[in-house]
Amino acid sequence: MNRVPGTLMRILVGLVLCCFAARGYGQNARLQLANLEKLSDKASHITEVTLDGALLELAAKFMEMDDDPEAAQLKDIIKNLKGIYIKSFEFDEASQYSQADVEAIRTQLTAPGWARIVTDVNKRTGEKNEIYLLKNGKQIAGVAILVAEARELTVVNIVGPVPIEKIAAIENQFKHGNKEEHKKKGGSHEKK
Repeated sequence: MNRVPGTLMRILVGLVLCCFAARGYGQNARLQLANLEKLSDKASHITEVTLDGALLELAAKFMEMDDDPEAAQLKDIIKNLKGIYIKSFEFDEASQYSQADVEAIRTQLTAPGWARIVTDVNKRTGEKNEIYLLKNGKQIAGVAILVAEARELTVVNIVGPVPIEKIAAIENQFKHGNKEEHKKKGGSHEKK
């Protein structure tokens, strides 16, 4: 009789630990961007996107109604996502945000699982673009894009399983489509 409560207790403890691990994992993918709110007063243009839960499902349903094959592929990408979060600030003058503002984001991206895969620095303009992936085994569980320019600061955070092969396919389709459209207008991407 004593074994059943002990076994039950171990199962309950295991479930609680799994829930905490899953909750913590989801929180690691979602970046905390509240420190950037103070930039709103200085910015001339602010873009903020929060698509999660029901709003993300609604976006997927709108894409279902579109006959465009690109919309169908985009729906496949977002159907399993937990959220898409974007904060972008554009300024009339340079140096309206501090390096501490940017470092607060980068510090979160040093957590276990995150890896920077792209760094693009323009030394003439001071622009620095970075792309980070959060991996869970072989699966991509989150993406963060950080764009820091003299007059712009943008953070894009995608939370949830991201099918990289589908994103690459859409990117290739857009590139191919743009070349075809350019040719129809009489131009050519090829050197003669």
